[in-house]
Amino acid sequence: MLKNLGFVLKANETKEIKNKTISKNKKVKLEMILSKNIKTGFKIGSNKSINTNLTPDYVLYRNDKIYCILDAKAPSKNINLESEAYKQALSYAIGFKCAYFALCNGLEFIIFELSTQRILLKIDLEKELKTKFDLLKNFFTNENLEKTTQIEKKPDEWYLSRELPKAILKPQKNVKARYFGCTAYFTRQSWDIVTQNIKNFTNKGDIVLDSFGGSGVTAIESLMNKRQGIHIDLNPLSVFMVKALAVKCDLSELYDLSEEIISEFESQKPKNEKKIKEILKNAKYYPNAISEEFGTLANTKIQDEILWIPKNEPLPKGSDAENLLDLFSKRQLVELALLRKIIFKKTIISGNKENRLRKRNLRYSLLLAFRNVLTMCNLTYHISTSSDNPNSGNSGVYMYYRYRIAPKPTKLDTISVFKAKINRVLKGKAELENSNDFYDAYFTPLQNVIKDFKEPLMNKRKENLEKTDSAVEKLNGEKIFQADATNLKEIENESIDFIYTDPPYGAKIPYLDLSTMWNAWLDFEVNTDIKEQECIEKGGLEKTRYDYYDLMKKSLKQMYRVLKFNRWLAFVFQHQDPKLWQILIENAKELGFEYVGCVRQNNGQTTFKKRQNPFTVLSGQLIMYFKKVKNPKTMAKAEFGEDTLSLILNNIEALIVRDNGANLEEIYAELTIKGLELGFLHELSKDYADLTPLINEKFDYDKDSDKYHIKKGQKIRNNFIDVETRAKYFLLSYLRGAKRQNKTINFDDICLDVIPLLKNGVTPTNEFIRDILKQIAIPVNENEWKLKDDEPALFDDLD
Repeated sequence: MLKNLGFVLKANETKEIKNKTISKNKKVKLEMILSKNIKTGFKIGSNKSINTNLTPDYVLYRNDKIYCILDAKAPSKNINLESEAYKQALSYAIGFKCAYFALCNGLEFIIFELSTQRILLKIDLEKELKTKFDLLKNFFTNENLEKTTQIEKKPDEWYLSRELPKAILKPQKNVKARYFGCTAYFTRQSWDIVTQNIKNFTNKGDIVLDSFGGSGVTAIESLMNKRQGIHIDLNPLSVFMVKALAVKCDLSELYDLSEEIISEFESQKPKNEKKIKEILKNAKYYPNAISEEFGTLANTKIQDEILWIPKNEPLPKGSDAENLLDLFSKRQLVELALLRKIIFKKTIISGNKENRLRKRNLRYSLLLAFRNVLTMCNLTYHISTSSDNPNSGNSGVYMYYRYRIAPKPTKLDTISVFKAKINRVLKGKAELENSNDFYDAYFTPLQNVIKDFKEPLMNKRKENLEKTDSAVEKLNGEKIFQADATNLKEIENESIDFIYTDPPYGAKIPYLDLSTMWNAWLDFEVNTDIKEQECIEKGGLEKTRYDYYDLMKKSLKQMYRVLKFNRWLAFVFQHQDPKLWQILIENAKELGFEYVGCVRQNNGQTTFKKRQNPFTVLSGQLIMYFKKVKNPKTMAKAEFGEDTLSLILNNIEALIVRDNGANLEEIYAELTIKGLELGFLHELSKDYADLTPLINEKFDYDKDSDKYHIKKGQKIRNNFIDVETRAKYFLLSYLRGAKRQNKTINFDDICLDVIPLLKNGVTPTNEFIRDILKQIAIPVNENEWKLKDDEPALFDDLD
């Protein structure tokens, strides 16, 4: 095959190639050895290793050093990233400790890099050998290949120098089809906020973990951006949703199959109430999970003979019904069970391994749509009487965080909803399919990160993980699994580059209790042992606030253990209890984290409760940032008491100067953060519940912008604001005032009005003022200025 390069891959042949020319006229010695055998050991526990013989088809030496493993396969064999052939060749490369490994099946030739397990070169031998031959030759002869193919690794200093990202003013939460209408959940981080954090704190190829994974935004966005995402959650519903979205399948086949299912459903659905009663009379529950990896799967004979319906689970306390089946009309129950049955029938998981995987992926994708049908086809769902759009309705469990039977339920047509949900799934999966990076990252194995196990659910995981510590690769679905955030035994020590997580908060949402409907229909077991590990307050087990505090501290300890040194943790905080903030900060400090700061990410909504209790109810969310470093700095606490008022005014001033003005909501949010960080929030909530009169007295209010500013002619009290920032703030204010009056201003007048406001031990010169003016204004004539048309912000670059 590679005659022009100097060797041919033939059985029982060893060929030595000398003096192949490379750059700068250097010589390279290449030697190919057939069926070389070595005995090597793989460590599988702290005190145990397995010795085995490895015999790849060919071993290529370059300058007398092992360079690449080559393995030949039959044309019928898959040799791509997710294949068994790939895994075998990877194990050879690990055993032989070579930088590269290659596979050929007579149709394709693929070269992989061991350190990243990514494809370096892929050749269609019939169509591309001539055009890509120089690239292939370059691979075998170029001494600088390693430097040009590897992802540039960043030093620790790069990670430590990361600045906190700025808040996104208008999050585009519903823009991406892979989430909106596809993976609905009780809470969901906006993909753009998560992406911003991932890009800011990690490099390509880094490993990102979300230990409270929820709807999977962190893992999915990591994979979309050439990182490795690990999704874990205690709720099997969460694990299923993310796996179902991520699995790769032929979208045209998925669409055609859904059409077959719809057609068969229409021919089988009961036509009247009498038929519905007959069907229900013979229907019953029996273990019938969606696949063997999620539970016990009934054989096809039982599925054909008996219509499966979900176990009649008791509903959580506070529900309008006692048991699960009471959430559905008889027609809804029969039609949903029939739809599920047909999906199973059309995706019987059988045949060879590749066919089983294909059918499984199709089933998961169809059941993701089915799962979303459940949300709308039940007695809690209702739409406004003034609307004809079914998508404008609400499911009681999402709207009220309980199973509330609607006074007038909206009974939608099951198959019409299924059609709509299939379209949502197709659009969501198309975004992943059309990405240049998602599936490359998804099928890239991990090493020394996730311990050895095969099952996604904890109750099926039989391996003794405490004694497991191997280099077995983890790919695709094995990066998405059920785990306990308070005991991340599946994750290796110091193996994660970044953690972004949004944990549950107090008694707000009992996720497992509220997921009863979906988990029952998908036949996922959620027992008491699982619920005991859930980080919530109250819920079905009536956990106390102190139980919740303890669980949160345990989860933080696990995050510290798995995170590498000199890396970051972003912890989303959405709680009304300042005590929890202090507990998290103090516990993080005890573990060795360094608290860096907090960013307020507004969701654009202000509740009545927030307006009534500005310092005890958060608007939007706060993202707390920590670094894991060897010598963390302690967070300085403010000394207050009778100086609390000065502290408040100084912080308001700093915010106004930093942002060129601030509205009331922004002022309260900033003071909440500073109050939490510096320890004076209690005084704020007790003595200054309503700061509006004080703010109106001390600052000027601009009705047009709805923002407060420093009073005209008043100096800035805060000595920590540098003179350049002060000058730019006052100049912008002065020029904007002139712009509103449609006039220019004289440079001498600017100096006379602005310089006295800046004196604070340092008197700026006229030239200093002129240098700043050049950046934010344009000269009208020799001595007059006006603000630039594209108004600059305070912190626009001044160079």
